[in-house]
Amino acid sequence: MVGLLLALVCAQVALVAPAGATPVVRLARPTGVLPVGTTAVHVVDQSRVDPWAPSPRPRELMVQLWYPALTTRGTRAAYADVEVTRSLESALGAPLDSLRVITPNALRDAPGIPVRLPLVLFSHGYAGSRVTATALAEDLASHGYLVASVDHTYEAAAVRFPDGRVISHSMPPEEDIAAAIQVRADDLSSVLTELLRRRLVDPSRIAAVGHSAGGATAFQAARTDHRIRAALNLDGGLPSPVAPVPVPALLLTGAWHFDSWTEWASAQQAWGRHLAANTMGHYSFTDAPYFIEPGGLRALPADLFAEMFGTVSPARAVELQRAYVRAFVDRWLRGTPTALFDREVKRYPEVEIRDR
Repeated sequence: MVGLLLALVCAQVALVAPAGATPVVRLARPTGVLPVGTTAVHVVDQSRVDPWAPSPRPRELMVQLWYPALTTRGTRAAYADVEVTRSLESALGAPLDSLRVITPNALRDAPGIPVRLPLVLFSHGYAGSRVTATALAEDLASHGYLVASVDHTYEAAAVRFPDGRVISHSMPPEEDIAAAIQVRADDLSSVLTELLRRRLVDPSRIAAVGHSAGGATAFQAARTDHRIRAALNLDGGLPSPVAPVPVPALLLTGAWHFDSWTEWASAQQAWGRHLAANTMGHYSFTDAPYFIEPGGLRALPADLFAEMFGTVSPARAVELQRAYVRAFVDRWLRGTPTALFDREVKRYPEVEIRDR
């Protein structure tokens, strides 16, 4: 996956913004009945020294929460801080501020329902952002989940803290991947501890989900934190040595195949599945399909575009990731039965069961 990112950087073309004003790009509406709020939370873990900071200091994180709201009235949240969208634009070779048109559905800082909720912790991919799972997070929140998406400081595209500091991505891809994944897993645990302290979470219903390196992070967090009851990896390669996950675990990927996935399926002793969608690219498991038109990304080389975005439409990509992620967390956090993981279904013919 790091290689794919490097190929993208090397293959950037001179993309030109289309003439005239770019229309607003609205993320797909959540499918649940509950209104959705979102807010940012600053977490400082005094028990951990930040391994990536240039001088010793506690590990400091920004977290985006999505949750069922008490009201349908309020101000719609912005997609991301300008530093984040500009970092993503730079990596993609997209025009400056072209991604500012991405518009979520959630209401900024809306009051949440006053109950402890089942929690989905989310970890982004290498050089990604806590906001790039917004379409998925909003949908889960509309069905009664609290979603906490963590910016992994120094690895994330850019992180703005409440005092105005901005820490941009500065972790080279050749760093020790296993060590970086463990730092990320510890980040999820730090956030979980803080949310439990705030009495926002049902401690018996916690799952970890992530994309790319974040998928490997979700698996690792479930290995090292017994409070996590289920883990889902969206198209993430696994660092060596590959180890089983001690809780129910799902690997949902594109059409390609990595040896580490076969090794994991062979080693997994708890419930586990590997499902592959033959139309999905690596970034189809994020909000990135919505970046294609405003960012002019169809100008990318065809083979690179296919690796990134596959052949699926943005609407179908979001429908698929929402359906399988929610079915998984519903099954293991709420006990809701589903057939999606035991046989191919007509509604999603592009998805095959690769290992079970």
